[in-house]
Amino acid sequence: MRRRRKQYDIYIVIFLALLTIGYFVYNNISSEYRGLKAYSTALESYKKSEFDKAYKEFAKVPSASCLKQPALFRQARCATNTGKKEIAIKKYAAIVHSGSKSSIVPISEYNMACLMYEIKNAAAKKHFKHIMKKYPTSDYAIASEYYSGTIILDNLPKNEKTKEKAIEKALINFKNYIEKAPDGRYSLNSVEKIKKYDTSLNNYDNLLIAKAYYANGDFENAKTTLNKTTISESWTDFVKTEYKLGNTDKVRFYTEMGLGKYSETAKPEDVYDVVDDYLATFGTRKDGILSLISKNYKFNGADYISYLNCSEVVSKDTQEACYRTLYEKYPNGQFSADSLYNLFIAKYLQRKYYDAQRLGYLHLKKFPNVKSSPAITYYMGRISTKLKHYEMASQYYKQTINTYPDSYYAYRANYNLYKNDGILPFENITVKTVTFPYQKSMENNLVVKLALLKDYDLVEELCKKDKFIQSWIAYEKGNYTISAILARNAMEELAIKPTFDDLRWRLVYPLHYFDVIEKSKGSNNPIILQSIMKEESHFNRFAGSHVGASGLMQLMPATYNEIRTQYGLGSDMFNPDNSIKAGSLYYQNLKKVLGNKDLYAISAYNGGIGSVTNWFSKIIYNDTDEFVEQIPYPETQNYVKKVLRTYWVYGNIY
Repeated sequence: MRRRRKQYDIYIVIFLALLTIGYFVYNNISSEYRGLKAYSTALESYKKSEFDKAYKEFAKVPSASCLKQPALFRQARCATNTGKKEIAIKKYAAIVHSGSKSSIVPISEYNMACLMYEIKNAAAKKHFKHIMKKYPTSDYAIASEYYSGTIILDNLPKNEKTKEKAIEKALINFKNYIEKAPDGRYSLNSVEKIKKYDTSLNNYDNLLIAKAYYANGDFENAKTTLNKTTISESWTDFVKTEYKLGNTDKVRFYTEMGLGKYSETAKPEDVYDVVDDYLATFGTRKDGILSLISKNYKFNGADYISYLNCSEVVSKDTQEACYRTLYEKYPNGQFSADSLYNLFIAKYLQRKYYDAQRLGYLHLKKFPNVKSSPAITYYMGRISTKLKHYEMASQYYKQTINTYPDSYYAYRANYNLYKNDGILPFENITVKTVTFPYQKSMENNLVVKLALLKDYDLVEELCKKDKFIQSWIAYEKGNYTISAILARNAMEELAIKPTFDDLRWRLVYPLHYFDVIEKSKGSNNPIILQSIMKEESHFNRFAGSHVGASGLMQLMPATYNEIRTQYGLGSDMFNPDNSIKAGSLYYQNLKKVLGNKDLYAISAYNGGIGSVTNWFSKIIYNDTDEFVEQIPYPETQNYVKKVLRTYWVYGNIY
């Protein structure tokens, strides 16, 4: 009897435990569902500027929902927009004191501190200091420098000594702000306060102020302030400012004086910028390069002039000797890797494979991951093939594909590994849509949920430093060109590229207008047309070049009108259908004339059909690699590599 009763008690305990677990699971699921529904409804009211209504609806988000903090944040915004600053402060405070480590906390504390400052709440100072200490690299910490300085000036003590020390402290805040954000929204305000309270501005102070004026486009005031500085430290700033003001003679004067006297103390990147501005004042860059070469400066950054001389001035016959001299003179300089690469490729094209191999080994050892590394790795494979070291060649090709998967040379390595029929391994693709770039968020899916709810503004604030998310937001708002460029830049910053099934790739290489391409492709490979459009216009239907090329496919008006007349297209070359149809027909005609070869047609699309047919008689080549590396126009050579790289990546993604 006792045994049965004991068993019965155990069953009761188990039942109650399961019931409790079930309740918590149900309550959690229910909270999330109710949270999503309430937040979505509230957000619609918020977007319509119905702030009182939205405030009440955001309050319905359950405390157990992961959307509770965003709801509190939105309530604070609603209260701010209706002038209820005290209520807004309370809502932000609830987030700040929650103990959460979410990125919504620093934004909330900053917004709360700003509102406190507006209503003259003394606690603002404490919160700005806390932000500067806890989130020192954030934009909020930089802005807090400005507010901290302003609060000090607003509450200056009457005692002269104490007052003087307080002003000094405030000035440090303003100078810190300008140093970290010369183009920030409070930059010029900081300048005015510094000029008002600092009666003994030193050289560094004036340089700082001049940089703030320059960053905000006030070049006249920048120049006036620079006149109060020591020329030995500010000559590069003088050059940049005079260039913006269009004073050619002064740009040349300050450049030549600075390179001759003061360049050793300047940063190399500043010297490069100065040289570029100097060259832009000449009719051609070649004239400017020759002008600097003739002066025989021994300055910090002189290797840049030598590099420009090798790449843009000297003839093809003397380039190899020029790069050799440059490399030997500056073996560890900024341009030594590229110089060594040019020596390597020269030996390869001369078919001096052992010499090229020796240089390749040196390059891979000395410069393991630079811009020319994919090319070196690939051509080491080609050299191994030429020398009949087939296993080693295979290893180099695989290394190129695995280490530099989105490069032109990965495309070429793939071809040499598998010897696809023809030059193009991809003929068709499966269309996939652009989606939020991460499968899961690091914040328990909070960002993902906000993204799905289309709360783009809050997602943008939470993820200011994530360019992929910024790209996705631009995409969702229809800013396709900005989206693609942001994503491209973000991908280039990654040391290790993700696999091609990663959702971020779709932002870099979206399939805009692909339905139009499919209808207009004719006998062309549609992925090639998509790649040309991406590289030509980055999907900006109103794109225009400095030479007059227009539309998605960047055709010259004369070319478009010729095709339009022949095939009966519309007169608007900015219309996507017209531009893509005309671009497809133009490409098809080029390909037909050039032996049905995509490589030559792509070259002609950029360099002109006359140039390409002329190269056939002037370039000595046995294969695709030798032709591409000897294209005389650097712009066209780079264009061919970019289009085929884009084609390769599109094929892998889709």
